[in-house]
Amino acid sequence: MTVIDWFTSLAPFGADPGALHRLDDVGPEMLPYAALTNARRDDASPLSNVGAVYEWQGAPLIFLADADRISGPDEVHRLRRLLAMRGDAPYLGVVAPGRIDVYVIALDRKTPGKARVAVPAAGDASKDLFALLANARPRAARTRQGWISNVVLNLLTSAIDSLVTLGIANGDAISLVGRALFTRFLGDRELLPDELAAPATVASLFDDAFVTRTTCAWLDQTFNGDLLPLSGDIFDALPEATFQVLGNVMMRAPGGQLYFEWAERWDRLDFAHIPVGVLSQAYELYLRKHAPEQQRKEGGFYTPRPIADLLVRASFRALERDGGSVGARVLDPAAGAGVFLLTAFRELVAARWLADGARPDTGVLRTILYDQVTGFDINEEALRFAALALYLISIELDPEPRPIDKLKFDNLRGRVLHHVSSLDELPGTGLGSLGERIGEEHRGRYDMVVGNPPWSSGTKLADWSRVVARVSAIASARAGVDLAPPLPNESLDLPFVWRAMEWAKPGGQIAFALHARLLFQQGDGMTDARRMLFQALDITSIINGVELRQTRVWPEITAPFCLLIATNRTPEPGAGFRLISPRLEHGLNAAGAMRIDAHSAEIISTQRMVATPDILKIMFRGTKADLGLVERIRGRGFSTLEAFWRDAIGIAPGDTMLRSGQGYQKLRKSSGSVSADGRPPGRDASELHHLREVSVAALDDVLVDIRKLDLFRERRVHRLRDPRNYDAPIMLVHKSPPAGRGRIRVGVADEPVIYNETFYGYSARDFPGGRTLARYLALVIGSELALWFALITSGEFGFEREVIEKLALDRMPLPDFRGLDEAARTKIEELFNKVRASPDAWPEVDAWVANLYGLGATDLRIIRDTLTYNLPFARTKASAQARPDVKARHIFRSRLHDELAPWARRFTKNFSVKLIDARPTSPWMGLVLQLGPDAEASLPAKDWETLLAVADATAATELVVDGGAGTLLIGRLAQQRYWSDTQAQLLAQHLIWSRLDFFKAQRRG
Repeated sequence: MTVIDWFTSLAPFGADPGALHRLDDVGPEMLPYAALTNARRDDASPLSNVGAVYEWQGAPLIFLADADRISGPDEVHRLRRLLAMRGDAPYLGVVAPGRIDVYVIALDRKTPGKARVAVPAAGDASKDLFALLANARPRAARTRQGWISNVVLNLLTSAIDSLVTLGIANGDAISLVGRALFTRFLGDRELLPDELAAPATVASLFDDAFVTRTTCAWLDQTFNGDLLPLSGDIFDALPEATFQVLGNVMMRAPGGQLYFEWAERWDRLDFAHIPVGVLSQAYELYLRKHAPEQQRKEGGFYTPRPIADLLVRASFRALERDGGSVGARVLDPAAGAGVFLLTAFRELVAARWLADGARPDTGVLRTILYDQVTGFDINEEALRFAALALYLISIELDPEPRPIDKLKFDNLRGRVLHHVSSLDELPGTGLGSLGERIGEEHRGRYDMVVGNPPWSSGTKLADWSRVVARVSAIASARAGVDLAPPLPNESLDLPFVWRAMEWAKPGGQIAFALHARLLFQQGDGMTDARRMLFQALDITSIINGVELRQTRVWPEITAPFCLLIATNRTPEPGAGFRLISPRLEHGLNAAGAMRIDAHSAEIISTQRMVATPDILKIMFRGTKADLGLVERIRGRGFSTLEAFWRDAIGIAPGDTMLRSGQGYQKLRKSSGSVSADGRPPGRDASELHHLREVSVAALDDVLVDIRKLDLFRERRVHRLRDPRNYDAPIMLVHKSPPAGRGRIRVGVADEPVIYNETFYGYSARDFPGGRTLARYLALVIGSELALWFALITSGEFGFEREVIEKLALDRMPLPDFRGLDEAARTKIEELFNKVRASPDAWPEVDAWVANLYGLGATDLRIIRDTLTYNLPFARTKASAQARPDVKARHIFRSRLHDELAPWARRFTKNFSVKLIDARPTSPWMGLVLQLGPDAEASLPAKDWETLLAVADATAATELVVDGGAGTLLIGRLAQQRYWSDTQAQLLAQHLIWSRLDFFKAQRRG
């Protein structure tokens, strides 16, 4: 049979040769596919027909099979099922001369015909195939039913719950099912000893008390008792039905052949093909769902394998640049069930292979395991699952895992895996990895400290003062001064970063998945905490995952996250870091992937971040253009709304703004219950029953019509607020901006009203000209500028919440009303009346407010673009991802031309910017910039195809390539957010700054 030339066959479909790997190749880059390459050695296995894998951003995208080796639909069906058990690539491609058939890989009941993906297979559109699969992920969305981790989780959960129903303690139930599952792994991989290895024997290893005891004894002996613990002599006391449940775990399909009909059952799975990490992930998911209190207390969240791979690999690449990856020691101080340790172990094996020129054998693998991998955790069960996972991956990566006695391992406890939970009442021993259980032998020992530390806050841990003292000592040693960095709200993840500076060697790598409050929170001392951390640690990259929360990139969590990558040293003067903010892309994210566009990262200096504490939020929700506007506004020296209010209106008890605040709070659980003397919970509100209550609909008119409001009738409330807050005239703000308006909902009441906690009020009672002041505030806060300013500077809005906190409004710079002349005050009344008559008058208000701040029409376009594409609303997110239409592209081209024209006139004779015809199947659109006498020459097609290939290989959102002969090719992702007016302006600036030599090349003689 002819051996297929994979690249020649795939080149017409836009394949990048650097992303294509033949599974027959032998090298460290193939270690992630060890289970697959092992299975391919069996000619009877359907997987022997899978010959290559195509990767995108270092992760498998599509497995490839030679059509000549596929006997028919049944073979495709088996391949889909087997490859789905890996839980990585979303596609299978069957390759024939001039054709490739693409199928979705999933655990489902679909026939190959129904699983086939409609993709371009002929003509010019076929060149977009691999780019389309990588960027759009058609039909690749992960579902709970079709993804292997969830299938194993569901089966694991069902088995454990069944044992608990039989009266078995929860811990013993977890251990019994875990032992059966581990044995199933070994059996399916044909690694059991001869006396246990016969298929009929494997299936019966947990069929009764005697064989269960025997099997567990063998496991304890082979794996040093480092397995899931069982209480006492449990076997004789187990109910008979126990063994039916455990026997189901061991059940395989007859003859090892998979059933054609899919069902979520143990006998539909083949653990010879299921990656080791699935076991760890399923266990951590089980804890999250079935021991939520333990998860909350310990702050543990399972980490998706792609996140762990990204952090570990990025850190290894940094070590490789310094020549220190081969013998690197790696620590995960919150190891859980070992997801990071598994990736680190694989990378260490690959580094040794490259260094030695030979694949590591059993002895080398054991040395790497025992001497180079370390994990801490407070959860005993998690550590035991981590041990099992490390055993299994050591076997999986072993080129010769047999004979069976090679399975024998040294005990990992106390050497590789360390239980750091409190065992006594000694001070500081109940703090886990942050406490006294971690001895001095770990100081400066590790080349890499990596992991996902707990994110819990408000934990109220005993001995927290010891954590504060330790962090203060580390900071003092780093900075050379006596510093005490804040640890806001006793959040656990931030102290882990400080402690990592002790555990890592000087110059070592630190990489953590963290809660994104580190980047964006402005209150509770986080600004100082962030500043001190960035001044003490040389942070090189931040990947901001806020926009991807609640997607399949990190399922099961709703908290915003970020990934921090750093070198363990104090940053040099002028040092900076890359801020990468992957954007929401529904198709890509639904498949569990994200775009890491390092080339378009914003470089932010530590010094600038210290000077502008909210710069990370500005650059996340805005652009460099937005940052420039903020700096111009702040440079004008306006006081904030809060400062003006305190000076002009006054200060209330408790050092708050007089006559300003949130509205009353309704009764809640914390209001208490009926007291012993019969007094109902909360506070009596009858004193305000004469007031009418503001509703959201009341703010549809900028002047609240009191006659349309209902009387306030709450008998008791949780919190009433200062009655002076309800006096008129009053400017009211609803804290949830409507998604369709693009501005904050505001209104003015000229009579006293009451409002609930979803509103903020600013009462100008007793202030001279208070009626006009209330209208002035309504115009400013209701303008696009106010919503924009809140979006890009708020520590909550557009980060973790979709409501605007009052603090964000109070911190907004505000031209002092007292400095406005009579003409300006007359204009306020005029504009207010116009808006009252028609909402269509708001754009005039926007222009007037912008002028107050010293901004013009171009600045307003920047503000509107930011609001159009970056607000945290579903409509905005969809608009940002939409494919640009012809009109939008021509507007972009015209703006780019106009921005570049003065420079072109200065240096050249002729100049043009032209759109490149875009195929509807391509994820890219482009322009060609041409200078000189041939400015109208046609663009060679091959140049554009080359640019597309490079852009896709680097996962870029923008790529500029010099095409020679006075030509620049510009490719941009075909999403509207990259084709806005502001983006054209920024592109022009980038070209002028970085490509000035290009313009000069055609200079007149």
